[in-house]
Amino acid sequence: MMKKYTTVLVFVLFCFVTLPIFSQSQKDSIEQALDAKYPKTIVSEISTEKYIEYAPSISANGRKLIYESNEDGSWKLYLTRFENNKWTEQISLDSINNYGDSIDVISGPNFSYDGNRIYFHASFDDGIGSEDIYYSERIGDTWSKPKNMGPEINTRSFDGFPTITTDGKTLYFARNSKNSPEGINEFCYEIYASQKTDSGWTEPTVLPYPVNLGCEKAPKIMADNRTLIFASIREQGIGGFDLYQTQLNADGDWTAPIPLEYVNTTDNDLFSCISASGDLMYFSKNEDIYSVVIPEEFRQFQNVTIQGVVRDADSKEGLSASLRVTDANTSEEISSFNNNPTDGYYSIVLSAGRAYNIEVRKDDFSSALHYYDLRGIESYQEYQLDIDLFTTAHLNVNIYDIELYDPLKATITIKNSVGRTIDVVQSDGENWKTKVDLPIGEAYTIDVESENFKSKSFSIDLTGLILYRVYEQDIELVPEKVGVPINVRDLLSDGSVSSSQLIIRNKTRNEEIVISGNQTINLRVGDRYLVEASSDRGYAFNSTEIGISNEGKLQTINEETGEIQENSEGVELKLQPLSKDANLTLKDIYFESNSSSLFESSFEELDRVIKLMKSYPSMKIEIAAHTDDVGNAAYNVRLSKERANSVISYLTSNSINGDRLISKGYGESQPVAANDSEENRAKNRRVELKILDIKLAQND
Repeated sequence: MMKKYTTVLVFVLFCFVTLPIFSQSQKDSIEQALDAKYPKTIVSEISTEKYIEYAPSISANGRKLIYESNEDGSWKLYLTRFENNKWTEQISLDSINNYGDSIDVISGPNFSYDGNRIYFHASFDDGIGSEDIYYSERIGDTWSKPKNMGPEINTRSFDGFPTITTDGKTLYFARNSKNSPEGINEFCYEIYASQKTDSGWTEPTVLPYPVNLGCEKAPKIMADNRTLIFASIREQGIGGFDLYQTQLNADGDWTAPIPLEYVNTTDNDLFSCISASGDLMYFSKNEDIYSVVIPEEFRQFQNVTIQGVVRDADSKEGLSASLRVTDANTSEEISSFNNNPTDGYYSIVLSAGRAYNIEVRKDDFSSALHYYDLRGIESYQEYQLDIDLFTTAHLNVNIYDIELYDPLKATITIKNSVGRTIDVVQSDGENWKTKVDLPIGEAYTIDVESENFKSKSFSIDLTGLILYRVYEQDIELVPEKVGVPINVRDLLSDGSVSSSQLIIRNKTRNEEIVISGNQTINLRVGDRYLVEASSDRGYAFNSTEIGISNEGKLQTINEETGEIQENSEGVELKLQPLSKDANLTLKDIYFESNSSSLFESSFEELDRVIKLMKSYPSMKIEIAAHTDDVGNAAYNVRLSKERANSVISYLTSNSINGDRLISKGYGESQPVAANDSEENRAKNRRVELKILDIKLAQND
């Protein structure tokens, strides 16, 4: 049986394709065979027995469908949504339906592919002709009042059944036919096309033979922008209007239309639209809306839908923007359009087999660029792509010392392209990153200044295609320095100590410099230093504090007065030769008031004593403490003795044998200055190191 049926079907289809005119019985046989092979299904949620449902148009994502119906006594537009695998109850598009009189015809609706516009024709009083083409724009969940396409498209006659390409650049529609065939009792039209340019729509031109034969209707351009399906009454048809498909080839010519055998019946078959997946067609037949599965050989090139919203990255509110789609390999523009301005929604239909760039731009906002490689797509795909644009970029300026890598306090001044200061930001010197917000759409110069460092500038251009929000800029600042001569001399002979070593510790920041003595060293402007000199050739140590003023002047401490003074000649440190009975006054040894407890600040000098004694294991010393004349003499002797013992306790706790140490408390008995001023009394409050015994090697 199956073999017999297939033979009959092939014969019938052969007759359908080759015979120019069919009898009614032949037509009925063809329809029966085609219905058996390609069953049609009425869309029951939409179609009714009482009213006429007509001219369906589906959105690119397949979730909304508009159609016309006469359920209120005249032709009006309705919308239904596909939810939970079925079409929901229809919604009247009141902003369109209530625009004119109740008797106005509103017909031939077509969605734009992004779902943000509905094109249709209507007989409104404000039209140019009997029926004009209008469009309405989506405003959230509602639609705008109809807008006439204008005299570039509409004439004083009939203009209708509009359909527009995915890129919004070509409008196809129908006008009254000038060459209607004789003997046809239907309204006949011809299909026209108009191109959108920067200056408007071009003069519409009629599509050539073999598309227009004199009685065409209801064109529908597919998502590939090259496949056109339309209704036509032709000799090889089996009904009134049948559906045909033609394609625009690479040369710009339309191929010979072929009948869509899977959908055509002996009735009028009109108004095709295809689901997003490309496998299901909706169409008008018998005053209702039907669907039919599209055979593989009749399906378009495989499509992909990319949809989402363009929104403000911070507020998440929808934005209007310009979208441009190009071929990623050739940069050929595929389409350009604006999304919906009320909620930012957009939808793009792309043909598989190519790679694409999607570019999004908006004035005073960032841009976006997304790449889609659709060359390996074998089935319908749908991508959700929400695009966030922002008005300000975040510039993280990392300001640090080029030598020490420490973060710096600095002033960041931002100037626009005309040199006007638009912002001043301070870095705190503790964190590496300082964030600067820069409005998109300007080019900026950024100056970075930090006290006693050389300033630095850089530029950032936030015009053009801005894709990234966060930028990083490392700013390495070079410190201002001055050369400081440091000489180390013998305390007794005043000769140079050639074997000396200098440790220069920066007290302003974490820096230590170790060099040999008697040279010029570059030191930072504005910083203070502790300079320690020593020698492993039979000398004690010595130290002093120096500074470089903000003006770049060397500042030293007068050993006699303790005052800070400017010194243009450099720094001189004298070292005491190590010998029996040599005395060395220890600096910066401090105790709590009327106490023998050492301040922690004393440990640095005592650590130098420890280092010296470890360098000379034979050395024995006396630690002598002295006071001024304030207070009872006996009390001062006792206090000085306790303080000397505190020093010795610190030394022994750091691995110095107690047998090498003797403590003495001299009280006020051995002043080095008259106790006649606070300054002199401070000199008398001291701790001294006296060498009791030492054995030096021959080379010391």
